[in-house]
Amino acid sequence: MSTDFPFVVVPPELHKVFGEPIPGTHLYHKEGPQEEAGYWYDALFPVVGQCVSPGGVSMYAPVSRAAVHKRLKEGKLTGFFFHITHRKRNFFGVDLSTRELAIGCIPISECKAWKAELEQRAIEQGVVTEKELRGDKPDWHGDFLNWNSRWAKAQKAKAKQ
Repeated sequence: MSTDFPFVVVPPELHKVFGEPIPGTHLYHKEGPQEEAGYWYDALFPVVGQCVSPGGVSMYAPVSRAAVHKRLKEGKLTGFFFHITHRKRNFFGVDLSTRELAIGCIPISECKAWKAELEQRAIEQGVVTEKELRGDKPDWHGDFLNWNSRWAKAQKAKAKQ
């Protein structure tokens, strides 16, 4: 692994907002009532940029959730987590049970860097060539929607009636 991985930099004065990082990692944990979660998000995104949940990392890098959690624990990926410590009461005064899980955010910039790192490692090991990696481009114009032309023609005919 290269030593120049583009970790998100969190200024020390914001540690009271995001929590102190766990030593040896880039994990930030903050606890509070559910009502503060929105304020935490509002403070997080201007500093960190776009984020996804740990399960959403696979949209950017071909990895499993287990790999994400392993990399977080090893200090090779930055993670921001908000743990809800109090129960929430709705507008009618009824106590609602809250999720026991933490709300987690992983910076998309680090997900993309991880993907590039995996691609480079695969090329170096001879598993894949750079041409194979760059070959297929996604169809952003929607031609994939024409997968069943009879169905499309039938829909057009129905619309004309």
